[in-house]
Amino acid sequence: MPKPGDAITEAEVITLYVEEGGTVDEGDPLYAIATDKVEMDVEAPASGVVHWKVDVDTTHDIGTLVAEIE
Repeated sequence: MPKPGDAITEAEVITLYVEEGGTVDEGDPLYAIATDKVEMDVEAPASGVVHWKVDVDTTHDIGTLVAEIE
């Protein structure tokens, strides 16, 4: 979970753009997060097969592992 701002400590996962076991290319939108101040897309840091570690509509601390990409 990226840090969208200095004072933000948690964010809600609002959209997963890739299904479990789907493939993604580096730089493609992977998921979207929302805080009380901002909504933003998070890009895939690498190419590969996506394995989600969180669900949509759940709130997590900044730094939480959201997905693994094989």
